[in-house]
Amino acid sequence: MSTPDNSQAESIKKIDETNQLVWRMRGNPPKGMDLFELCTEALEKSISINYHLGKAQSLLNMGIRSFIVKHDSDLALSQIQEANQLFKEMKSEKWLANSHLTLAIIFTSIGKSESALSNALRGISFYEKRENDTFDRTMSFYVLGTVYKDLKKYSEAENYYKIGVSGDNADDSLWVGRIYSGLSNIYSGQEKYDEAIEMGFKALDILKSEKNIVGESRALNDIGAIYKKQKKYPQSLNYFLKGLELRESLELVQFALSSHVDIAELYCEVGQSENAIIHLKKAEQKAIDTKLFSRLSKIYHDLSAIYKRDSDYEQALFYNEKYVQITIDTQESEIENKIKILQSELLREKEAEIERLKNVELKSAYDLIELKNKEILDSINYAKRIQYALLAHEELLNNNLKKYFILFKPKDIVSGDFYWASKKGDDFFLACCDSTGHGVPGAFMSLLNVSFLNEAVNEKNILNPDEVLNHIRDRLVQSLDGGQDGMDATLVKINGNKISYASANNFPLLIRDKQLIMLNADKMPVGKGYKSESFSLFETELKEGDSLYFFTDGFSDQFGGPAGKKYKYKQLADLLLKNTEEDMEVQKEKLNEAFNAWQGNLEQVDDICIIGIKF
Repeated sequence: MSTPDNSQAESIKKIDETNQLVWRMRGNPPKGMDLFELCTEALEKSISINYHLGKAQSLLNMGIRSFIVKHDSDLALSQIQEANQLFKEMKSEKWLANSHLTLAIIFTSIGKSESALSNALRGISFYEKRENDTFDRTMSFYVLGTVYKDLKKYSEAENYYKIGVSGDNADDSLWVGRIYSGLSNIYSGQEKYDEAIEMGFKALDILKSEKNIVGESRALNDIGAIYKKQKKYPQSLNYFLKGLELRESLELVQFALSSHVDIAELYCEVGQSENAIIHLKKAEQKAIDTKLFSRLSKIYHDLSAIYKRDSDYEQALFYNEKYVQITIDTQESEIENKIKILQSELLREKEAEIERLKNVELKSAYDLIELKNKEILDSINYAKRIQYALLAHEELLNNNLKKYFILFKPKDIVSGDFYWASKKGDDFFLACCDSTGHGVPGAFMSLLNVSFLNEAVNEKNILNPDEVLNHIRDRLVQSLDGGQDGMDATLVKINGNKISYASANNFPLLIRDKQLIMLNADKMPVGKGYKSESFSLFETELKEGDSLYFFTDGFSDQFGGPAGKKYKYKQLADLLLKNTEEDMEVQKEKLNEAFNAWQGNLEQVDDICIIGIKF
């Protein structure tokens, strides 16, 4: 007869085997195997013998199944976050990383890109140092690549995907097939259709050989989407229908819903309204069954548009009313859920603080402070990676500027200064901005200002720089409830050699034929100030050889030199004039050298951002 210790050890072994099996099979369960039932059994056994690691792994696996099978993202996030907290308490680095990576995939699937990126970066930081664990390591590169892909940061996504299929990682076909699917999506997004098709079929072959039906259906759908972009409609429909057939056979309702929507869009594009409506109504029923109300909202919007195009105004109005109502209901539901989550978090924090105060001693308090300081520093470093990911990326700048440099030197780990860019039609927008504050408060303001820039240009199609700054000022005043925070900024719109710009407090500088020209600016911030009139729109045409510079005040306000005085604007302008004939990268290096020499042993007083463009 087994002793109690042997019995418990045997139970732990079985729990571990079950959790490992479910973890590896999570995206491709064998037919007839109920992974959710296995998760539940492992969880109940773990609780009965007080086995914390087994409980946490079971919760993580249950969260994945809740998302894939039950289509319940709120339940999935709750289960995985509970597992995450247990892994953190046990200091289980590998499984803490896996829980962050799983959260990242769910967040990017439901459109919460910042949370997705934060969790993906936390997860991959563990696997970047672990080269032997090929299965989960390859998965980590797939996850981060996918998050960057969904953010349309294709260069970063391609880089992580390619690391994921390099060297020893290439042996793990389960994730390699998905990575090739991701690469196919990237090349499609860049209109590199030959490469996209090649990667799509490569993914399809691998996933098919692995009998990964979920992955195979995705690859088929991706190939259909590429052919649709190329207007090869018969081929596109063929692959969409093959993907739908697989998804229906496995009862993957959420994926089947997506297939119906894709097929409907194809039929709509070729003018077959009747077929488009059939598939949208099938998608409607699946969205209702799975309570995917955000998807249902778009389906009603598309149905209304089709009926309106076909002059069936009664049905168009009917579905438009449905669209409006469900949009209102969804927004109200989201607000209620956020309030409940916030109340729950506050209650947990309060209970945890009471418990801590009951038991804390001086030594443990000191250790806790040390730990919190490390956690805060780690969080700020992750925030830095997120902030840098949201800056104008190199590929966008290289595609739209012939010669340029950007000198970006935050005072602390994160920055209130930032640079931003966007392409709209033939116009290229570039901004150099200084948010109120620096460090963490400045970084929060910079994220808010970036979101308002994107909102103005990319969502509301406000295309005059002065009107963009007016919009951001209104949004800041509204959001900050009358607070004085905001930013100084220069926003330039470039179209060939023609530029138009608006500038708040920061005066751009033009160097033409070795002459300094200080351009105009409005002496007021983007935010609540002593002036509230509209920003001015300035326009000019640049000549070949002109150099345009715009910058924040961090460089000129730096204390240093023999007398410990400010560097000042004039000295900066003279330095730019002196080096303007140099290559742009050399100019950047000389600016950096001059700053370091002036600063000496003194503290950097503010964030620095200088942008130079040669026309």
